Amino acid sequence: MSLGWTAGLLVLGLALAAIARWQETRPREFGEVRWFPVLPVMAVGVLLSVLAAAHLVSLLTGAPLKGRYGL
Repeated sequence: MSLGWTAGLLVLGLALAAIARWQETRPREFGEVRWFPVLPVMAVGVLLSVLAAAHLVSLLTGAPLKGRYGL
């Protein structure tokens, strides 16, 4: 992936997490059901942000990411 796509995915992940956080903190009346499940959406946004940030670091430094065992 190119630098632009990675930065776009990072922004998308941060936006998803921010929208889910905003929806979570909104006051609601007792018995009112949310329009979408905020916890899974926030989890996807945070995961996408972390992966895109790691890929962005890899792109900017030129060093590939390695796992715990150097694989």
